[in-house]
Amino acid sequence: MDVIYTNAGKFAGAGIGFIAYQFVRAIYRAGHLQRAIVAYATRHDLPPEKVVTFPWMRVVARLARDNAPIRDSAFDCCAAHFISPCDIFHGWSHQCLRSLRRAKTLGAVTFVERPNSHDRTQYRLVKEEFERWGFQGYEPVRPWGMRRGLAELEIADFITVPSRFAYESMLAEGISEERLFLIPYGVDVNRFTPGEPPVDTFRLLFVGQVSLRKGVPYLLQAWERLSLPRAELWLAGRVTPDAQQIVARYRDHPTIRFLGHVRDIPAIYRQASVFVLPSIEEGSALVTYEAMATALPLIFTYNSGAVARDGVEGIQIPVRDVDALAAAIDRLYRDPELRHEMGRAGRKRAEEYTWEAAGQRLLAAYREALRRGGRV
Repeated sequence: MDVIYTNAGKFAGAGIGFIAYQFVRAIYRAGHLQRAIVAYATRHDLPPEKVVTFPWMRVVARLARDNAPIRDSAFDCCAAHFISPCDIFHGWSHQCLRSLRRAKTLGAVTFVERPNSHDRTQYRLVKEEFERWGFQGYEPVRPWGMRRGLAELEIADFITVPSRFAYESMLAEGISEERLFLIPYGVDVNRFTPGEPPVDTFRLLFVGQVSLRKGVPYLLQAWERLSLPRAELWLAGRVTPDAQQIVARYRDHPTIRFLGHVRDIPAIYRQASVFVLPSIEEGSALVTYEAMATALPLIFTYNSGAVARDGVEGIQIPVRDVDALAAAIDRLYRDPELRHEMGRAGRKRAEEYTWEAAGQRLLAAYREALRRGGRV
């Protein structure tokens, strides 16, 4: 089985480039990687001849920071020239239309990685959220970027998604179940390990972009309403422009800390009591895996794509529900034993979702796809 894998992120860096690296490494270790084609890369442990890069894409990425369709299309145009005959082609959503068509022409079984909910679901949820906060007429995706994404979903033989939420959004938009593979992401359980929870202070932790899409305004409202003694809310991550005005109201709050970008994320997790992610739309947020590996109980929405289970590793709440969010925070604040039980269960759950396990799930999907196509 020969696999070509493409991704327009910073390979082995953060975000989608990190996820792509983890999957490509699994494919390589199994002996199935023909090549990975990526925009550019940071230091990694794969043979250079197995990874095609376009270093000038760093410049494109900076210039097109606010225009992802241009950046992704530029990458795809270049990547398509490096597509050769293979058994499996796997590209990322919005980044692979030309490459996908080329691979199909050459007879490959094709996959698209959709790291979020269906394009239309994501568009609707994000647009609704922005308009709730006064951004009338906001367009989450440029029209031609949306058209590319939808065309990829139509053309690909199979679509991989990382969560039940994303999977169900595909079904709701008419994608047949036979074309879908649910492959959750993973976590390095050796890097993210439990620490000693704070004794004298209850510390609620949020990690990620401080943004409307992540549900941050509802978190801030819930926290302010509770006014808990000996308690702190930490938010680690960059404040996006859409949330700056809301965040400004809470900058001087005595129990809220906006930490900005944090380099040593594992250390931040180990200083927390509970992790919270009230997202409006995600695929499967890596921070939820990391928090579980650190033995933190979760407060999460179904839309966050967490592999945590309600009542076992955490408490699931509806999106945009300040009352439910405040009640979940208050419950865990007042019940240290419940925090301990859920945290312990979370660590055990995380150990089932390592990156090695994610890689094996992906390889199993490839084998099943080839079997269905009569290729094995």
